[in-house]
Amino acid sequence: MTGVQTCALPISSYAAIIIKCLVAVLAAIFLGNGAVYLFNKMPAKWFCDYGETPSKEMLDPFTQRIKSNPWKIVFTMFFVIIGCRMVIDDPEFAVAAVCTIWILLEIAIGDVLYKIIPDQLTVLLAVTAVGYFSYFDDWRHPAFGALAGLGLIGISAVCGRLFYGKDTVGGGDIKLFAALGLIAGPLGIAAIFAGSTVFACLHYIYGKIRGTLKPGGTVAMAPYVFISTVIYLVFFWGAFDFLSM
Repeated sequence: MTGVQTCALPISSYAAIIIKCLVAVLAAIFLGNGAVYLFNKMPAKWFCDYGETPSKEMLDPFTQRIKSNPWKIVFTMFFVIIGCRMVIDDPEFAVAAVCTIWILLEIAIGDVLYKIIPDQLTVLLAVTAVGYFSYFDDWRHPAFGALAGLGLIGISAVCGRLFYGKDTVGGGDIKLFAALGLIAGPLGIAAIFAGSTVFACLHYIYGKIRGTLKPGGTVAMAPYVFISTVIYLVFFWGAFDFLSM
């Protein structure tokens, strides 16, 4: 008789997974609630162009830029899902990725509400690149990633100027892609840029069909960048490394 051998994880491995997930859930509660609280408490000047004076509503300390309900629950569940997904495989990478995603979430909200990407948040985003350095061969990888990010968004800006006769890419978007290039490297930022472009085009087509897109109106780019970056970090990190071999 031939028996069927089964491979089961030891109890200690299951315990480790449960502990990691519990830590991820606790972190998600903090991050989800903090995303709302800290965004509402950020200085109003961060969401104004240089030389622009914040409105009285923005300066009002009791103004809720984003509502606690339902967004605290939505953001918490979002971080629970991605946190548990990543922490099981690589806790070190999960910490770096969640920090990046959290700051990008704040950037995306600001871009939607005020069409501004605060430089302060972009700098913090660039700082999270330190958490990925152990995954790179040397310093040139993030440096070339930043240059690639600048190049890709720069080409997009030039094309937008030629085709539409106006600026279609803001300075905040340019700095955002440079910071993400430090994190994702050349191939990663190319994937994020491609994904962001696809999502933006799909939204544009949807808006045209529904008639909700205002003629000559501007569309916030950061939400598409956020979605594309989340997909890349959670599901495709390192998937394109073979192309550089």
